[in-house]
Amino acid sequence: MKYLLIFFSALIIQICSTFFIKSVAQEKTLEMLIFAFLLPILGLPFNGFMVDTNCWIERIKIAVSVSVGYVLGVLIVINLIK
Repeated sequence: MKYLLIFFSALIIQICSTFFIKSVAQEKTLEMLIFAFLLPILGLPFNGFMVDTNCWIERIKIAVSVSVGYVLGVLIVINLIK
């Protein structure tokens, strides 16, 4: 269950990061502030699990969950742009 939570957290972070970059490029101050505030909060699930884990196998599983979430987030954003 925690890997699913980590996956969705990374997925949402990747999508929001892309929109943050877009808001910076378009100089939209309010959007930049909103995303700058939200992104660290969205990272709490995998940060918390990573700190609580003492085993490297668990850390690797968490890193894979984060990576897959980021990759899927990129694919979603690419398809939204098209």
